Amino acid sequence: MARTNDFALTYATAHEEAGMTRINLAPILHRIAEDPNYLLSEELLTLAGHCPAHADTRKEDFEKVAINTLLGFLYVDLRDHIIARMPLNDAGHLVLSTPPDSPHGLDFADPAGIDAADPDRMVGFLRDSVCHLLDAIIKDWAIKVMVEEDRCRTGGTITDLAAAGYVLGRELQKSVLHGPSGYDMLSITKTGSHTALHVCWNLVEAAPLLRPGLEADAYDDLARRSLKQVLPLAMGSLGMLCQFMAAGRIEADDHQAIHPLRSDQSAFLYDPDKDLIVLNTDLIEPTAMVGERHYTGCPAFYANGLINLYMEIVLTLAAQYGMYVRLQGKSA
Repeated sequence: MARTNDFALTYATAHEEAGMTRINLAPILHRIAEDPNYLLSEELLTLAGHCPAHADTRKEDFEKVAINTLLGFLYVDLRDHIIARMPLNDAGHLVLSTPPDSPHGLDFADPAGIDAADPDRMVGFLRDSVCHLLDAIIKDWAIKVMVEEDRCRTGGTITDLAAAGYVLGRELQKSVLHGPSGYDMLSITKTGSHTALHVCWNLVEAAPLLRPGLEADAYDDLARRSLKQVLPLAMGSLGMLCQFMAAGRIEADDHQAIHPLRSDQSAFLYDPDKDLIVLNTDLIEPTAMVGERHYTGCPAFYANGLINLYMEIVLTLAAQYGMYVRLQGKSA
């Protein structure tokens, strides 16, 4: 059985074999914290001072460092915004609304129908519902950032949040990577949140699939302890993340996050020696675009506690709707 740190080490080595060097955004974000004017500097746009740059380095590499740094900076505020906007009832349960045009045929106004739903249908419904909830909260947050920009522009002053939002918008508009697709802060953040939720749901669903017969509290504990084994995915390049998810059959053809974990998935394994769910190192393949020399990892990784917050949301819903018991019926 693989050691629990094998995935992170093998993943990092595969990036090196692909010719890519990781640029850690944490020191850049620390520099911004010490001197917010760095948000407006030219150096931030040129690999944040990391040298040397290869002659064939893609323009996209320069963009990803700047854009992911700005997103990482902004996501600290996003984390606090999500926490403040989570709709909870008097019992402390998360309140979800039925998504419009939901393909699952369920409704929160029909508790009997929810109680009778089969596991895949129910988990798909919860995935869909929480994605819609986060989308609404993220939209509210994006409006907040834009309002802050307008307020500063009118008042002739600038705050760190407004500066980061302004530079990010400017860089996205002229981006070779994002410009042609029309991606902006809102769409990137929504897509990223869906991916984070998808991976968290996969971990929760993998627990009873790989380790049947436990009580709900034991599954909750297993998923919480195993999150650190899954976090290395967020530290890699987007290309290698996509490659791994496709190889492990945990990414649907339509790339939507509403699909339950397949029973024939191979991305997650159970390590009985450590009593942890780990990632399958055998699926890693060095993957890089021509001229891709640098990677940063997901910007959410650098906003302390944001990915853990997504995991907490999923764990809360799993407990709230008895998903571990429901998922006992699925077989590997």
